[in-house]
Amino acid sequence: MHHHLLFFLSLFTATACLAQSPVDVGGEGMQTTALEASTGVDIFATTFDESNVGYLHVYVDPAIDPLETYLLRGVEMSDTAIAMLPPRFRKMANKEGSTLYSTIAIHGVGENLYLTRLDAPRRDQIDMFAIRDGRVKHLKTLAYRDCAGNECLQMDSFITDVDLDTNFDLIQIARRKTESMGTTDERRTVYYMDPDNRRWKMTQELDVNWEGVQFYDRGDHEEGPE
Repeated sequence: MHHHLLFFLSLFTATACLAQSPVDVGGEGMQTTALEASTGVDIFATTFDESNVGYLHVYVDPAIDPLETYLLRGVEMSDTAIAMLPPRFRKMANKEGSTLYSTIAIHGVGENLYLTRLDAPRRDQIDMFAIRDGRVKHLKTLAYRDCAGNECLQMDSFITDVDLDTNFDLIQIARRKTESMGTTDERRTVYYMDPDNRRWKMTQELDVNWEGVQFYDRGDHEEGPE
């Protein structure tokens, strides 16, 4: 009887310890979030809607219509979710007097990639983050619109699979535009996601169809590179 009692006590103790074990969030560089773990990183992850995309134009809409279908509208981030962002990014957002939104999560290389939207009086931008080693890491600024006076700086991104290797590639176009002179400076850059370290790396090896890569314009229409 004594041995049976010890067995059940040991089993109960092991079960209790297992139930209280912390959930590994982003261990070994991978996202392994679990909803039952009340950690800040889990709360951050669950504020994003997962979306399966094969081609995504990432742009800032400076005047979002309430009736407009804008995939990156998002929901305002809680203080807990904001606290998980990298300190330098939070400092920049606070300086701008901005509001931060959780938008969508897309599938990357063995992890989710989280897109946030920053809405500030002068500058709006969209950034990409990942959860790695239990922390939220900034990977790339995908889009921005920064206007002062009659001059605007704009960057758009296109997330797609250019070479059909089943991994995302990133196309970015940026320009400086004034009301009087139009576009005065423009650049185009292409990146691929390195599957080994999951970092965006610049490349000139991908054959991009630039005809379909156009800036989003405020007047609810798109304008190609001039």
